[in-house]
Amino acid sequence: MVPYCFVTCNVRLQTPVDGENQFENRVDFLCDTLLAQRPDVIGMQELLPGMRRQMMAHMPGYAFLGGGRDSARLGESPALAVRQDRLMPERLETQILSPTPHLPGTLYASVQSSCPRAFCSAELMPLDGGRPFRVMNVHTDHIISEARQLQVAQMMGFLTLQNQLRPMPTVITGDFNALPDTLEMAIMQAMEHPRLQDATAGMAGTFHDYGRLEQPEKIDYIWLTEEWTVDRVQALHKQRGGLYLSDHDPIVANVTLHE
Repeated sequence: MVPYCFVTCNVRLQTPVDGENQFENRVDFLCDTLLAQRPDVIGMQELLPGMRRQMMAHMPGYAFLGGGRDSARLGESPALAVRQDRLMPERLETQILSPTPHLPGTLYASVQSSCPRAFCSAELMPLDGGRPFRVMNVHTDHIISEARQLQVAQMMGFLTLQNQLRPMPTVITGDFNALPDTLEMAIMQAMEHPRLQDATAGMAGTFHDYGRLEQPEKIDYIWLTEEWTVDRVQALHKQRGGLYLSDHDPIVANVTLHE
C-alpha cells in the first residue's frame, strides 16, 4: 500500500475586482500553504497563463500540465501540478467540454453559459516503479445545471473508455459548481465501470466568496476509484494578514493506493 496526497483548489483568477485578495497579493500565501501539505498532485481551476508562471516560480519541484480552454489554448485551464521527484507523466490530454472536444473554445451552445469549459487527464507513473494511476481535473459551468450534466456525462464517458483501454486507479479533482444532491453529482455516483467514491462526502461548504457567504457552498470534490482508501480529508480554511487562500477552500485528501 502506497500513500499519496491529492489537492483540489480553485485558485480564483487574477482580477482587480478582488481588491486586496486578488491573486498577485496572495500567491505567496497560497503556494506556501499548498507546499506545506507535500501534495503529489494538485488539481487547479481558473489558472491563467500568468498565474501559472507565478506558481511555477514558487513551486519548482512541480510540473504544470494541461492547456487552456479558449480558442488559442490559453485562458483559464484546469491544470494539474505534479510532483516531479515522485511521478512522471505518461499520457496527457486536455479535452474541451463540448460536442467537439478537440476544438478549443467550443460549447454546448444551446444550454451553456458563454465560458468554454475543459478537463485535463494525465496518466502518471511512480518513479519507484509502483502502480500507475490516472488523475483528472475539471471545472464545469458556473450557471446552468443542464450544461453541467452534459459536461460531467462527457467526462465520465471519457473515463469509461480510458478504463476499458488502460484500466488503472483514478482520482478526479474539480470545482463542479454543483451541490452534493444534484443531478450532476448523481451521474458520478451512478458510475459502475469504474465505481467512484466521494472522498469529500459529508464535508462542509468550500466556496465562501472570501468569507462573504454565511453558508459556504459545497461544490469542490475529490472522487476516487475503489483501489484507493481515504485516510484523511481536510479543507484548508486559512487567512494571513487579512488575505484568504482563495474564494474557495482547497481540499486535501491523504489516501492509500492498494498495489
